[in-house]
Amino acid sequence: MGVLAFALALPASLWMLAALIRGSVPLSCAIFLVMAACLPAEFFSIDAAGLTWTLDRLWLVLLLVQVVIQWYRGQLTSFRLESTDLLLGLFFLWLVVRTLSQPLGAQIKGQPATLMHLINGYLIPLVLFAILRFSKLDPKQLKPAVWCLALLGFYLSVTAVFEVAHLWQFVFPKFISDPTLGIHFGRARGPMLQSVRLGMCLLLVLTCLIVFTIWLKPTSKPLWLVCAWMVPLNLLAIYLTYTRSIWMGAALIMGLLVLGCLSGMPRRLAITGILAAMMLALAIKGPDLIAFKREYSAAETRESTYMRASFAYVSWKMFQDKPIAGFGFNQFQVYNRPYLADRSTELRLESIRGYVHHNSFLSLLVDLGLIGFCLYMAVLIAFMRRTWQLWFTAHAPQWSRGIAIASAAIVGVHLLQMAFHEVSFSAIENSMLFGSWGLIAACHRQFVQVPSPNVDESLRDSLTHF
Repeated sequence: MGVLAFALALPASLWMLAALIRGSVPLSCAIFLVMAACLPAEFFSIDAAGLTWTLDRLWLVLLLVQVVIQWYRGQLTSFRLESTDLLLGLFFLWLVVRTLSQPLGAQIKGQPATLMHLINGYLIPLVLFAILRFSKLDPKQLKPAVWCLALLGFYLSVTAVFEVAHLWQFVFPKFISDPTLGIHFGRARGPMLQSVRLGMCLLLVLTCLIVFTIWLKPTSKPLWLVCAWMVPLNLLAIYLTYTRSIWMGAALIMGLLVLGCLSGMPRRLAITGILAAMMLALAIKGPDLIAFKREYSAAETRESTYMRASFAYVSWKMFQDKPIAGFGFNQFQVYNRPYLADRSTELRLESIRGYVHHNSFLSLLVDLGLIGFCLYMAVLIAFMRRTWQLWFTAHAPQWSRGIAIASAAIVGVHLLQMAFHEVSFSAIENSMLFGSWGLIAACHRQFVQVPSPNVDESLRDSLTHF
C-alpha cells in the first residue's frame, strides 16, 4: 500500500509543481471558491497548529506558494500604494484591534469563536483580494477560471434539484442529506448547508455565464446552446432556495445585465418586460412573499420576517450606548441580553435570543461602531467608483469591462444579503466580494491608469481569446 501511495504521490507532486509555476492565478482562485463551497469541514478536516484545516484552506496555502513563485519570476505587478489600499488597510487595522480587545473564543453557547470568525469572514477574503490585486490579467488566464465556475454552477444546480426532490441517492457529498447539519434543511442548500450561500454562488455563476460567453461572443452558437440550458437550470435552483433576498438578487442581476449588455429597442423591451413581470408577480403573490411554506410552516416564515424588526431595534439601542467604537467584533450575542428585556416596545425582542445577527450593516455598527462602519462604507464606495471608471474606459478591452459588470452584480447581490443576513461567518460570501474587488483593482491599474496608446494590443483583442 505504501508503494502504491508513493507511486501516486510522485506524479501528483510533479503535476502540482508544474501547476504552481505555470498555472493561472485566477483559475487557482476559482478552484479555491469551488473547494470552499463544495468541500467544507463536514467533508474533510484536520486539526493542526490550533486551527481546523479544510481542503480549501490547504489549497489557499498552495495558492500563496504559487504567488510567491510568480513574484520571484517577475510575473506580478509592482506594489504602489493606492487610495483603496489605504482605506482597506485602515478598515482591517480597526477590525483587528476590535477583535484582539475581546476574548478570541466563544463566551456563550451558540456564539461563533471570535478568532475563527475573523479568519473565515475577513482575513481569507483579504488574502484572495491581495492575490488578484497584484496579478497581471489577460483573457487566456480568465477563460479556464470562468469555465471552472460554470461547472460549479452546474453541479450546484443539479444538486439543488435533487435535494428538493428528495433524490438523496444522487446527492453528493452525502452529508447534505443529514438534517442535523447546518440550517435550512428542506430547501435547496447545497454542500454549504445554507440556502443564502448556495444562492449567492448560483448568482455569481449566472452572471459569469451570461457576461463571459454570449455577451463577449454573441455570434457563437455553441455558447448560446450552453447558456440555453444552463441559465434556466441555474434560475430553477435559485428559486428552490426559497430565499427572498436571493430572489431579489436575481432580479437585480437581470436588471444590470439588461442595462449593461443591451442597447436601443432590445433594452427598452427587456426593461418593460421585467417591470411588467415584477408588477404581475407582486399583484398575484405579494402577501405570499411574506408568509410561504419553506422548511417550516408559513406562520414561522412570517415570524422570521418580523424578527428582523427586533434585530433592528436591539441593534439601534446598543449602537446608541457605544456609538464610536462599538462593543467589539463578534460580540452582539454576548452583550444584547439586557436589551432583550426592554418592555417599552411591543416587539417580541426575546424571539432573537440565541440568534446570530441577521443584518451585516447593523452588525458592523454594533461591533465596530461608527469608525468601522464608515471605513467599510468608504472601501465599498471607492471600489464602486473604480468599477464605474473601468466600465466607462473606452480603450479598456471588452473582457475587462465584463469584469466591471460582474463586479457590479456581485456587489449588488452582496449588499442585498447584508441587509437581511450576516455574511461573514464563512469564507464564501466575502471571498466573492473581495475577489471581485481584486480583479477590479488589477484591471483599473492595467487599463484605467495608463494612456490608451500604451495598452497592450494583445489584451485589447478580447473576442479572439474568449
